[in-house]
Amino acid sequence: MRKIFLFFTLILFSNQTWSQEYQNGGFKSLNDLKNNTPNYKVNFTISKRTMADIKAWGGNDYKIESTDQSVTKKTIKKEIIGIVKNDSLYLNGIPIVGLIWYAKVEVLGKYCFLRPSFPVNQKIQKELGLNDPQYGYMFGAIGGAIQGAQMAVKRIPLIYNIETGNKMLLAESNILKILQNYPELLADFEKESDRKNEDILLSYLVKVNNLEK
Repeated sequence: MRKIFLFFTLILFSNQTWSQEYQNGGFKSLNDLKNNTPNYKVNFTISKRTMADIKAWGGNDYKIESTDQSVTKKTIKKEIIGIVKNDSLYLNGIPIVGLIWYAKVEVLGKYCFLRPSFPVNQKIQKELGLNDPQYGYMFGAIGGAIQGAQMAVKRIPLIYNIETGNKMLLAESNILKILQNYPELLADFEKESDRKNEDILLSYLVKVNNLEK
């Protein structure tokens, strides 16, 4: 219970700090996000897609439109990589998992955490190690066994480096890689009794983000 409380406290602190740094708008590159220079300072409308829509057409959870006709659907789908609105960041799924529409960032910082669509592209699956037996506990049967609507609604727990664009699954092995540069946090993590627990993994991601500010 104490660890769960700590996790949500860290998430709240992380969100408040991050939200004070970025302007609302659409960003065309990670460098633009880093420099806090939105390319499109317009009002975006963000709507959560229905399960039926996702099953029918695939893609990520959030559809985004602009009230300004100068920002076209094509621009939103293919040119903008991130949109900030009301202290939340939504990342374009195409550069991350090869699928349309946007995923909401749940943990903000250098190492963002989000749950994008399960990638259909086998090259991206391999890049993320989704067929690696060590990640089997996350997804059960994957790859060719998942088809159609079942594949469309599947989501992956993903760490995304907002500075470099590097991505990896939220997993013990990947948190250990990140913590190599933080000896004290690494020592604490190695003492954890359940290092596959998602809340524990996320709590260390937040701690790293706080050190990177």
